[in-house]
Amino acid sequence: MDGNLTYWSLRLRKSPEVKQRVLNLLKRQKGKCARCGLTFKDGDKWEVDHIIPTVKGGKDRYDNLQLLHDYCHHAKTEEDGSREGRARKWEIGAEEPDEVKISRPVLKTSRPGDGMA
Repeated sequence: MDGNLTYWSLRLRKSPEVKQRVLNLLKRQKGKCARCGLTFKDGDKWEVDHIIPTVKGGKDRYDNLQLLHDYCHHAKTEEDGSREGRARKWEIGAEEPDEVKISRPVLKTSRPGDGMA
């Protein structure tokens, strides 16, 4: 492959780097974003979107899915209000997204004499 993931995924209908669901959507959409109509290019980030959001009664079925650029997906989510229907992790008791965790593993040596003095 020459590095053009979108082209080869459409051409071969198989890719170890792309899930089958995404390949099917790429084929159905002829390699283009369902929102902006631009052709997906190598390096683009894409996301699978529910046309009718599940929080608004949409089903998790193939005919309710579309492939969008990540920025198109974020814009659509803001417009259709589906973001408000889902609780964010940090709103239901999890830690803040920018909270920093400091982790320090405790290492034990397996040989005598290698201990930290």
